[in-house]
Amino acid sequence: MTVENGPTAMTSQAIVTVEAYLDAFGARDMEHILSHFSPEATWTIPGDPALTAWAGSRTGPEEIRKSLSAFFAAVEPLAFELGTMVEADGRVLAPGRYTSRFHPSGQVLDSEMIMRFAVTDDLITDYRVFEDSLGITRAHLGHKDGKTHR
Repeated sequence: MTVENGPTAMTSQAIVTVEAYLDAFGARDMEHILSHFSPEATWTIPGDPALTAWAGSRTGPEEIRKSLSAFFAAVEPLAFELGTMVEADGRVLAPGRYTSRFHPSGQVLDSEMIMRFAVTDDLITDYRVFEDSLGITRAHLGHKDGKTHR
């Protein structure tokens, strides 16, 4: 994964931390990913975990690992573009766009999202993504009729 706004003299340490996390995420390097989170970090991906196993709120690296493992098993990244990150007081907003294929349905979803991070002492303490969770669920489950069923 390439981050468009690479470190410069003006880049905050919080953004450098988020960039390092995103690089590890792009490589799907689980241990490196988790090394960027504090022991009490919260991780929130809106959605119903009964329908998309990686959705929901998690606390701590081991719970985050479970979410990521489910995500990596179900989602094949096809494209990812990251916009310019913005930081204020250790909070980083990272807008982007992605295209992913969902398994087992094989459906492809192209969507925008924004990730919000809180960073303290060079570790992520809170992560939340804002994205089309209904579209993701439909693509994952293979619902073409626009309806999500349990």
